[in-house]
Amino acid sequence: MLYRLSHRFSVDFAGRRVKPTGIAEASAHYRVGRRDQAADACRAILAQDPRHFDALHLLGVICTEQDQPDQALTWLTAAERENSDVARLQYHLGNALMALERHAEAEARFRLAVRLDPDLVDAHNNLGTTLRAQNREAEAEDCYCRVLARRPDYPPAHYNLGLIQAKRGDLEAAVSSFRSALAGPPGSAPADKLAEVHDPLAQTLMELLHCEDALQVCRARCALQPDDPRGEWHESLALLTLGRYAEGWPKYERRWELPGFRSEAEASSPLPRAPALHELVGKRVLLRAEQGRGDAIQFVRYASPVAKYAASVTLVVPADLLELMQTVPGVDAVIDDGASEPEHDIAAALMSLPLTFGTDIGTIPRDVPYLHAPAERVARWRQHLGPRTRPRVGLCWRGSQHISERSLPLGDLAPLLAAGHVEFHAVQTDIPAADRTLLQTQPGVMLHDGMLTDFADTAALLSLMDLVVTIDTGVAHLAGALARPTWIMLRRSPDWRWLLGRDDSPWYPTVRLFRQDRRGGWPPVLVAVRAALDRHFGS
Repeated sequence: MLYRLSHRFSVDFAGRRVKPTGIAEASAHYRVGRRDQAADACRAILAQDPRHFDALHLLGVICTEQDQPDQALTWLTAAERENSDVARLQYHLGNALMALERHAEAEARFRLAVRLDPDLVDAHNNLGTTLRAQNREAEAEDCYCRVLARRPDYPPAHYNLGLIQAKRGDLEAAVSSFRSALAGPPGSAPADKLAEVHDPLAQTLMELLHCEDALQVCRARCALQPDDPRGEWHESLALLTLGRYAEGWPKYERRWELPGFRSEAEASSPLPRAPALHELVGKRVLLRAEQGRGDAIQFVRYASPVAKYAASVTLVVPADLLELMQTVPGVDAVIDDGASEPEHDIAAALMSLPLTFGTDIGTIPRDVPYLHAPAERVARWRQHLGPRTRPRVGLCWRGSQHISERSLPLGDLAPLLAAGHVEFHAVQTDIPAADRTLLQTQPGVMLHDGMLTDFADTAALLSLMDLVVTIDTGVAHLAGALARPTWIMLRRSPDWRWLLGRDDSPWYPTVRLFRQDRRGGWPPVLVAVRAALDRHFGS
């Protein structure tokens, strides 16, 4: 949220009951970043005068900045008992309450601060931020605009305005706002605050498919904070999207250092690394799945190449992938990721293996199928589906909602579902109640979610389809790995693995890509898919 806390602390010595040298010393320490010394100086003042307003106030500010909002609130409330009509005190009370996620109370404090001092742009800005936390985007935007009307060069408001613009899809305006936030003279803002702006700027440029520009922003961020992994991580995504794999894979390894990427149990262990190819020779190799199910399915293709070097290969995967992954050629054992791991000589993450093998666009292991539906599952599903009367099309329109833009509103499927010459089979387990009600009125759509118990079931159902039409989700990767004819509908700014500007995939030879021409533009994609469907099967 950029400059959420105070970036200055001023005092007025007129009429104070202690000599100004005490609070002046505390303020001087604070201004140059010596927070502990400033706090000690404040406590020394309070030992003589427990009701000293400025010492109470400054201690509250310091505690907020040191991520101690509860203590901050105690000191600031004590200061308020001495003088409640100080705008900056109310602003700092708002900051402490905002840090505690007590946004309604923070809002009241910021509103009082701007009533006491309409020119206190920090309070206007943070009022906007706490309104945004309450999903009141329009009111928040008004706050940032009021700030910029008073201070056109105020970086935090440009940054926060850019976040709102990016969220609603006004991407060019967001880029302009983020660049304005960075436009101050060198040294005018701390490096961590500038880095905070580079992240959404790079992301927005990627959304606009300005990948080269995004690369430059990522590299500028790396220069600001060389030890922060986020700069190189974002850079890796841009490089991989551009197909510059040799540059991208090494930087992709910085993911292990991202905050929250590893679990608490893993955090104390050494960082995983991509082994060199020669290290695999004659070794007992443990390969761990990571991230989503689609990631595991895409990158398990490397297990068979590893098996050519290793003495044995064990896969560690989520339980719902267990039976499916047992069909990978060359794998000796597959275990649940909740079970104890067997003895091994070397471990690697599946998504680090492209670095191990030096993969570029031309050397992706692309022999498909590399996964197979278990025969008994296929037999069970064949019996369940019964005799074929029309071409069968597997359909998936909804995926993991952590990237909601990948999913399709069911209403947008109308042109496709109107194709009466094919039979659609919903290949997903998560069907919202409203979607289910609508689909049950469509005689050409079959629902199977109650029978899809794991990915082996999904693979069996897909293997009986003549075509799979899906969004970018685990079903897309599974269909491609099974070598099923697959059409994937992609949002305007796709995941890095689908590259740019092409309708095929070097990862999956049987896949065809249909891309949005604008953000959120699903209807033209569905029209194109329907036309292709009519040509493929005949209308």
